[in-house]
Amino acid sequence: MLWQFLEHGALSRGGLAGRTGLSAVTVNLITRALEDQGLIIEIGKTEGAAGRPASILDLHPQLGTLVGIDCQPGEIHLLTGDIRGHQRQRTLLQAFRSEELHAQLMAEVAELLRSAPHGPVRHITVSVPAPVSGAGQMGEPNSLPQLDLAPLQEVAARSGADIVLENDANLWALAEKYDGAASDEDDFMVLVQRRSGIGLGLYLGGTVYRGTNGMAGELALARWPHQAWPTPIEQLPEALKQAALAYLVGAVAASLDLRLVIVTDDAQSSGQDIIQSLQHLAPQLCVVRSHLGPSGSVLGALTASRLRYAASLLSSSAAPALSLNSAPESSLLALSPTHLYRRLS
Repeated sequence: MLWQFLEHGALSRGGLAGRTGLSAVTVNLITRALEDQGLIIEIGKTEGAAGRPASILDLHPQLGTLVGIDCQPGEIHLLTGDIRGHQRQRTLLQAFRSEELHAQLMAEVAELLRSAPHGPVRHITVSVPAPVSGAGQMGEPNSLPQLDLAPLQEVAARSGADIVLENDANLWALAEKYDGAASDEDDFMVLVQRRSGIGLGLYLGGTVYRGTNGMAGELALARWPHQAWPTPIEQLPEALKQAALAYLVGAVAASLDLRLVIVTDDAQSSGQDIIQSLQHLAPQLCVVRSHLGPSGSVLGALTASRLRYAASLLSSSAAPALSLNSAPESSLLALSPTHLYRRLS
């Protein structure tokens, strides 16, 4: 039942019976139990059989608030939403000094925890310009070494909110899958160029690919010959950097047998558009520019929180695996709760 509400929104008991194949008696028993637990509520009536009004049910609007945070040099983007990731509210924090930015972030999160618009804050995902290990620790190269998220983690933990860190390019790839140009693709990559650096978001086999140590896609580690010396690709002159990126990204796409490469809005220089270069080097590729603007990583962070909430809700409610597996592969929740949790953990 919870699966159906997450997947389709408000439904009548008759609609639930039709979608699940369960009897009307069973549907009534389950929905009554879910109402008693405060998970679903009646939101209206519609005309039912023989003209009798039928209740329209949906998930409780105050089940939880989900949060995505994207940290970049000089600014932090926050995006909040309900458990479906809807009713989004954006906040931009800016400061020249990192300590001022930290103070703003702490104040904003404290207020959010106090007056969450959709019920208690359940999950927070923080996008960072650094690789993130399996243990949830930032590694190198780190474009924001002065960023101290420990106080935020402590405040969130005291409030019972789950908080995790994730690499910004990985989250951009997640956003492209669920809200962008890759909704029909299970294998693709995103070239992300931001003020904090360059990275590849790899989405392979239907999941974000992080590598053994969370270092997958870290193009800042790549070297390119320049003036007879291997030079970090981010330190190359702009025109040479764009050419080197085109060769590297094209080679990775060819070796992984990918069809789709997405580049962010910043992934071009005044002298050469990397989309044209990639299409010239690898004509078999479909190369498109992201339409997510500068919001890819924060949107991916909110999506990650949404997927973790769905996994925890379905797992804690012991949702039957047989009914879940009947969902179409393209849907948000077309995975078992265990797979959903593993995808983002």
